[in-house]
Amino acid sequence: MLLLGGECTGKTTLANGLSHALRGSECERSVTIVPEVVRDFVARSKRLPTQNEQEEILRTQQRLLDEAIAASPTDGVVICDPAPIMTAVYSLQYFNDDSLVASALARMGSAAERSRTLVVWCSPDIPWQADGIQREGPQTRARTHELIETQVVPAIASLPVVVSLGALADRVAQLLPRLT
Repeated sequence: MLLLGGECTGKTTLANGLSHALRGSECERSVTIVPEVVRDFVARSKRLPTQNEQEEILRTQQRLLDEAIAASPTDGVVICDPAPIMTAVYSLQYFNDDSLVASALARMGSAAERSRTLVVWCSPDIPWQADGIQREGPQTRARTHELIETQVVPAIASLPVVVSLGALADRVAQLLPRLT
């Protein structure tokens, strides 16, 4: 599962909620969450990444996803929080740099084919919350949502995309049947 969405759209909360639900369900699915590389970068460096660091962040997110897919059992679930394409979206948003978009979209399609991936687009219908230097505000979240809508979703039309809405319980209930 590849998670899309701007800041504070519930991606990490959803990943954790689905993991908990899947591990506690009758099917006892193996779940691997691939964490957000840029969040780790910010925590380590105490700053936001620069434009010339975006490609390495994207590559690292993709490598971790590829490794998780390869290591996951056939019936396992891999949740990438967020999909590597989000680094390309942020690069476009913050640096007006679209150089990562095409390769990230190609990698996204490849990962989806290999892992029967569902793409989940987390809606900004939940309250925005501050989270250190990594979040700027509802207006930034709205701009990210717009870029996903115009740059990503049309390019991945062949992949199954589900828009995730509502509170965590609603989102988990919406997605759980697709994963069990």
